[in-house]
Amino acid sequence: MMVVPWGHDFAGLAARYGDLPAVHHGDQTASFADLMGQAAALAARLCATGEVAGQPIATLLRHCLALGGVRRVITERAAAARFRDLPVEVWLVEDFSGERAAVDAAWSAAADDWGKLIFTSGTTGKPKGIVHSQHGRWLANLLLRAHLPRTPAPGDRVLLMTPFSHGASLLTYAYLDHGAAIELLDGVETGRVRALLERGEITDLFAPPTVLAKLTATFDGACFEGLRCIFTGTATLTPALYRKTRAMFGPIVRVTYGKSEIFNPITMLPPAACDAFYARADGEPGVSLGWPASGVEIAIRDDGGAALAPGEVGEIHLRARHMLLGQIDEGGFQPQAGQFHATGDVGYLDRSGALFLCGRAGDLIKSGGYKIYPEEIERALAGAAGTAPIVVVGVPSDYWGQVIVAVAEAPGGDWAVRAATAAATLTRYKQPRAYLALPALPRGGQDKLQRGKLLDLLAARYRLIDGPRPRFEPI
Repeated sequence: MMVVPWGHDFAGLAARYGDLPAVHHGDQTASFADLMGQAAALAARLCATGEVAGQPIATLLRHCLALGGVRRVITERAAAARFRDLPVEVWLVEDFSGERAAVDAAWSAAADDWGKLIFTSGTTGKPKGIVHSQHGRWLANLLLRAHLPRTPAPGDRVLLMTPFSHGASLLTYAYLDHGAAIELLDGVETGRVRALLERGEITDLFAPPTVLAKLTATFDGACFEGLRCIFTGTATLTPALYRKTRAMFGPIVRVTYGKSEIFNPITMLPPAACDAFYARADGEPGVSLGWPASGVEIAIRDDGGAALAPGEVGEIHLRARHMLLGQIDEGGFQPQAGQFHATGDVGYLDRSGALFLCGRAGDLIKSGGYKIYPEEIERALAGAAGTAPIVVVGVPSDYWGQVIVAVAEAPGGDWAVRAATAAATLTRYKQPRAYLALPALPRGGQDKLQRGKLLDLLAARYRLIDGPRPRFEPI
C-alpha cells in the first residue's frame, strides 16, 4: 500500500533546522523544533482519544461541522464561544501550547486517506466539502516547490494574512521545507504590514486582489523595496490594481489560478510574463492566468462537451494527479478522482497554451440577445469609484432579458459620472444602464462576492422601470 511519509519529512525538518525560526506571530516565535514537537504532541493526544486515520478535525469553520462529520475542533480560546452550543469537543490551542513530543520518523499516512477537507465559498449554493487525499496534498507540495519563482532559504520570510484555504497552507509547507520562516497575521493588519515592509523583515507576500486593494489604498504613494515576490490569485487582478501594485512594490507579482477542487499549482503567470501581459491587458479579451503546472491538463469545452480549438471560449475543465478525491454534500460523499473537473469558469487557451479567464458561467448576463461577462465591464470600471469596489450584475427584465447594472460599495462624489465615462470605451451593448450604490456588498467565505444576494438587495431597494430605456427608482 502506498503511504505518505509525513513523519520522515517532519523529523528531517526538526533535525536540520532545529532552532531556526519557523513561525512568527505577533511577539511570539516558534522554532522548527518547537513547531514539529508541538505537532507531534498534538498528534499523540489525538491518537490517544481513538481518532482514526482520515477522520476530519476542524480548526475553523463552524457551519461545515455537520457536513464533514467533525467530532472535535481545535481552536483558540478567543474563538471557542462559536462552538459552545454545537455537538463537538473543543480543544484550545493554549491548553497544550507548551507540550512537546519527538516526531516519529516512521509515521506515515495511507495515500488514499483523507488529508484535507476544504469548503467552497457558497456563492452558488450551500458550501460543499472538497476532499483531498494525503497523496494529493503531498504531491501538490512537491509541485508547488518545483514551480516557485525562486527557491526559499533560511532567513527568508513569507507574510500570510488570509485563511489557509486561500492557498497559504501549501506556501507554508513549501517555505518550511527549505528552512524559511512564516509570518502569520490575524487578518490584514495594515499597521503591522507596513512595519514589516519598512524594516525589510519579509521577503515574500501572499495577497489575493482584495488584500492588494486594501494595501495599495492604505499605503497610497508609498514605495517599498526588498520584496522578491507577491503571490496572488483567488480572484481576477484588474489592470488598474496591477498598476498600483507595480508602482508600490515593483514588477514582482505572480498570478496563480486557484480552485478548491485542485491544490495549487494549477496555472502560473510568472512575474516577467505578468508584467508583459498587463502592459497590453486593456486590449485583451479575458485575463491571463499563465501556463499549467506539470501534470495539469486543461480542456476548453462547449455546452455539449466538445473540445474547442485555441482562441475559442468555453467552460474550463481541469484534471491533475493532485485534484480532489470527491466532494461531500447533503447526499454524502461523491467520488471524483480521475475525471475532468468542470470548473464553472469560462475562458480559452491561446496558441502557446496559456489559459485566459473570461468569467463565471453562472454570472453570464444575457441582454438584448448578447452574452456578456460582467468581469470585462468591471475591469473597465475599476478605479472609477476610487478605492470602492464596483460590481456588475444583470437584473431580470422582460424587455431586455437582463439589464446591466453597476453597483458600487459606499462610493463618494461623482463616481457614477466617472464610471459612465470609463464604460464609454466598451461596446455599446456592454455599457451599464444604471449606476447604483449600496452601503456594503454581500460577501461569503474567503471574502468572495455573492452576486445572487446582491440582486436580492437591489430588489429590496430599487424598482426597475422596464422598457427601451430602463431606469431604477428607490423603493
